[in-house]
Amino acid sequence: MKDKSETGFSYIDVMIAIVILLVGILGLLSAISGAVVQSKAQEQQLNAKQIASSTMESIMSVKETDLKVVPVRLGWNRVGNIGSNLNPMGVPQGIFVSGFQPVRTNAGPDQVIGTLDDTGPIIAGFQRRIVITDQCDPDRPSALCVPPGTFPVRVRSVQVTITYFVGAIERQEIVTTVLTNYATN
Repeated sequence: MKDKSETGFSYIDVMIAIVILLVGILGLLSAISGAVVQSKAQEQQLNAKQIASSTMESIMSVKETDLKVVPVRLGWNRVGNIGSNLNPMGVPQGIFVSGFQPVRTNAGPDQVIGTLDDTGPIIAGFQRRIVITDQCDPDRPSALCVPPGTFPVRVRSVQVTITYFVGAIERQEIVTTVLTNYATN
């Protein structure tokens, strides 16, 4: 004769317990993998912000640099995309590459990030676009204002866009500023 106190779990009880345990383990694994992806996304975002900030600092340094660098002279007229900022003879003065370009680790001989002479290995997964646009100053109108004036362009907007991927999702970091070239006395 069997005693009721000696009865154990049935197979159905064991199977239900295993299913509940597996659901909990799968939920835990999902949370861990989500945390790893989020951590990678934050790392990529931080790197993109650093690249954008470094690029913006480099553009600002060109504006302030008036040193003889072989074979060009830097300064306000060089702050522009290639093919822009025509001098009186019609020669473009802008030095920054247009369109999305791979990001390299070194600034190159001119020590300016985002130009044609950047060197070093490409930073995988990142691309940079620099867009520099002349702006109309209504107080000192240039040729691009309506009505056109005779003053030189003294205001330019700068936008640096860095694209990167987190998994298969493309993301962007955008830094925008306005540069001016007004002398102070």
